[in-house]
Amino acid sequence: MSENNQLTPINQSVLSDSGFSGFERYLEGFGLPVDNVIASHDERIRIMQALPDFLNNLHPELKKDARYLSKFIAGSAVGLFDASLNFVWNEVVLSLRKKVVSYGLDYFFDSAIGGTLRDQFNDEDDLPSVKDQVLLDTCKKLELISDLLHRKLCHILDMRNQIGSSHPNEYSINAYELLGWLQTCIQDVFMDRISESALTVKSIVDNAKRIQTPLDKTYIAQFEQSIKALSPNMVSNLLTTLFGVFISPAFAENKVQRENIMELSEIAWEYSTEKIKYSLGEKIDSYRANLDEFKTEQSELFFKICNGERYYSVDARTIKLTLLCEQLETVHYGWDNYANETPVAREIMSFISAVADIPDIRIETVLKVFLVCRIGNDRYYCNGVSPSASRYYDKLFKMLDQKGVLVVLDILGRDENRNLLSGTYRPTHVKTICETMKSNILTDRCVAMLDYIIGFKGRNLDTVFKTKEFKEIKNGLF
Repeated sequence: MSENNQLTPINQSVLSDSGFSGFERYLEGFGLPVDNVIASHDERIRIMQALPDFLNNLHPELKKDARYLSKFIAGSAVGLFDASLNFVWNEVVLSLRKKVVSYGLDYFFDSAIGGTLRDQFNDEDDLPSVKDQVLLDTCKKLELISDLLHRKLCHILDMRNQIGSSHPNEYSINAYELLGWLQTCIQDVFMDRISESALTVKSIVDNAKRIQTPLDKTYIAQFEQSIKALSPNMVSNLLTTLFGVFISPAFAENKVQRENIMELSEIAWEYSTEKIKYSLGEKIDSYRANLDEFKTEQSELFFKICNGERYYSVDARTIKLTLLCEQLETVHYGWDNYANETPVAREIMSFISAVADIPDIRIETVLKVFLVCRIGNDRYYCNGVSPSASRYYDKLFKMLDQKGVLVVLDILGRDENRNLLSGTYRPTHVKTICETMKSNILTDRCVAMLDYIIGFKGRNLDTVFKTKEFKEIKNGLF
């Protein structure tokens, strides 16, 4: 790196306390508080001394447009660490959006946006409408980020929501916490590259759209070998994208491309998960309900060629519950979720008088979104849970049989959902749910698992499912 690009350590005298002491006296002169406003002199020095090592590792191309990173440094220099956390998170979001654009917006939106909302998301200008949590989850699903990085970023997002300047709080971030989050963002996000699997999927779809001649047997054989090397989730993502291309009116007149797409789709279908096949089957009913004759006909043709008719979903309850769960998840992460969750939760429960009313292929979807909403966003107001919607969530958890209870525990025990088990209020809500699910129709071992979680003494519950005692109780149940 050239001498002009090298950062030199900041002279501590630049951050003399005198100016900040004067600022504090200025605030006091107006009767304003000064405690927990700016970080101490020593904390600011720790940040500024560490920054050169971090920033010298960034390529100039990455730095030249990183304005939020500049704002992070400015906030750190004056001691506004909570604002700096917001700034570095904004830079993370922008970096992930760039990865999404490089990977392909259509592929991303196909995975991130479900149901009737998909048609509203088409270009880069629509990315800001995707919630940060959905962005993280979809990037993980598409293998744009690793599982471990997904967990790290979920934690940083949670901290940003809890103790960043975007929400009222009295927590003081220290220099070491801020530096740790910055290191994750720089080394694991800004300097990270898209996985080989993700690039393979993108290349396959791009080639399928580009090639104007029939695919030969050699290409088809190579394609199948590539498919075998991908994870089932990645193949399912590919199948979803190929399905979307095949039913698109934009390709209606190109017979050769459509035939190529179907040849690839038949192979991808064989290696995709059952879950994605049922999910695509539900799309047919959505198109039919919306009177979209073209997409309905093309979807049915797609399933016929893949011999997938048995994955059709003709049950209106399944379709409705799917759309309502997507809507509930959307309003939960949106503005004024406490009020907006209630009518959606009420409508979902109007379809469910007993747990048997939930189709087997959607039991996990319904329970997952109810868990997320009932555990809440860990905010101070109403302990993060909609007061009026919570009765509907509790009603469902109270009616669960052993199978349903085990699904709930399985969801909570997954690493990807660890953020639901920690925080100020979430652990208490999880224990309340466990108490609600207890009934005399459960086996003694199932009740023992619930009691163990309820009685767990740790401040958070993110380790409860990994303890030796819990594993001994659950052994063989799930």
